[in-house]
Amino acid sequence: MSEAPFRIVPAGEGEALWFAGAHQVVKHPGDWSEGQFSLVEVTVQRGRATGLHVDPSDETFYVLEGELLFHVDGVEHAAGPGDTVSLRKGTPHAFVATSELAKFVVLNTPGTHDRFFRDGGEPATHQDFESAPAPDHERMEASCRKHGIEMLGPPPFSALGVAG
Repeated sequence: MSEAPFRIVPAGEGEALWFAGAHQVVKHPGDWSEGQFSLVEVTVQRGRATGLHVDPSDETFYVLEGELLFHVDGVEHAAGPGDTVSLRKGTPHAFVATSELAKFVVLNTPGTHDRFFRDGGEPATHQDFESAPAPDHERMEASCRKHGIEMLGPPPFSALGVAG
């Protein structure tokens, strides 16, 4: 480890990215822990959904504000402030924001997701969703292939009228 044995990232700080319409702040990149974990704070608007996919890492979501609906192995589960949702690697899942805004923290072990988000997104210089860049689907697909994320299909939330 080339950095100090501890790290403090103040509120509002970290590497800000736009990824598929989500504003993300990398609080702890995987490189800091020699790939053991990455920690990313994510804010999304209502209707923002992921496609059904599997990750090569264990993934834990801790909801700070708002509500998310998770689709895990064909079953839907609602999560709100203070709820934690953990997924073992290889578990088919997707999620959608069902509140006006949702803010949550994502912990991945091993810590590769910050690289995935960085490679598939772009730096964020603001937090205005109305001015957010359009998702670059070709770059996101390339990032999925590079980082071992397997897309299984579109967001499985058609009844809610959402898009990924």
